[in-house]
Amino acid sequence: MKPATPLPGPRAGMLVCICDPQFDPPANDNAARRAPPFALALGFAFAVLAQTLASGILPLAGAALARDPHYATVPFAAMLVGAALASFPASFLGDAFGRRTGFALGASLGIGGGALLAVGLLQMQFAWVCLGALWLGMAQGFSFFYRHEAAATAGRPVAAAAGVLTGGLLAAFAGPLLAMGAEWLFSPFFLVGSAVLAALAHTLSLAVAVLMAPDAAPRFREKLTMPLAAIAVPTLCGALAWLGMSLLMAQAPLALLGCGIGEGAVFGFIALHVAAMYAPAAPLAYFGTRIAPRPLALAGLGLVALALALPAASPVLPALKSAETWGWTVALILVGAGWSLATIGCTGWIYQKGVPSRLGLALHDGALFLSAILGALLAGRLL
Repeated sequence: MKPATPLPGPRAGMLVCICDPQFDPPANDNAARRAPPFALALGFAFAVLAQTLASGILPLAGAALARDPHYATVPFAAMLVGAALASFPASFLGDAFGRRTGFALGASLGIGGGALLAVGLLQMQFAWVCLGALWLGMAQGFSFFYRHEAAATAGRPVAAAAGVLTGGLLAAFAGPLLAMGAEWLFSPFFLVGSAVLAALAHTLSLAVAVLMAPDAAPRFREKLTMPLAAIAVPTLCGALAWLGMSLLMAQAPLALLGCGIGEGAVFGFIALHVAAMYAPAAPLAYFGTRIAPRPLALAGLGLVALALALPAASPVLPALKSAETWGWTVALILVGAGWSLATIGCTGWIYQKGVPSRLGLALHDGALFLSAILGALLAGRLL
């Protein structure tokens, strides 16, 4: 008679009802079921909506509240610091407590960050704005693990990651209209309505996370994961793309104001940039299996480098009315598209030969956000 297969016992960090599995199945958050791709894309979309609003709010709030103009980009940099700090807990909490708990925690931080940002703007407190930006950034760090969740549980990592990033198009199309309505509702308190809307977007992201299907099987298989050296080159490529994107993005709102663009219209330019960030993901979700990730990542890095050259060259371009505004507009589009291609390509690149370790994923995303922080701080010195 064949002996019965022993049942796995409870482990530390598992949310489980310890009972007889012959009668009552464990009610844990790590059941072996894959999350629907639509749920991952929708949760990411709401998080990106909040990120879009914060990206437009923080440079303007920094310029209005900072005592020294060189500190105007500090709130934007604080958001990126929060994202970098969240990379490690976002990676390891997924195994310890399940995807729903991790993504719900990130969304909860975003709700608090948006509320604190709104109060800071009402009270004209620079420190509160920075703290709210930090919490919003931590929510952003958790949300970017949606793409890792999709890539790790699918046989087509490039297409799966692109499918999640496609959800960001929702933010590009809905963001400006929603921001205009929120600003009108909270008038004359400029930017407060957008901050409240960012908190509401994370509330919807929290709802998606709570209703999400249970996790795939827990991945504690260190012997099957790739060594850290295998992700070094794609991490460097992605880090350079994120540095360039942040360097240009942190300068754009104030530069557009200097070109005569109205404060309310700045959100339209930011939305155009966000559309460029996530529009390339739509075709890649279908054709990503036919494109090698390495050339895709390098092509994205090339577009970022081209975008950085445009604002400097725009004042001397002939035969263009408002050449500087055109230069920033084209640069925002190119840097967004380049960031998208580089991020999707690097994500597929690190999954090309196997599943990275949780430490590797944390280091990869942490390096991306740290590079973005460096770009934001360099932008402050260029203002």
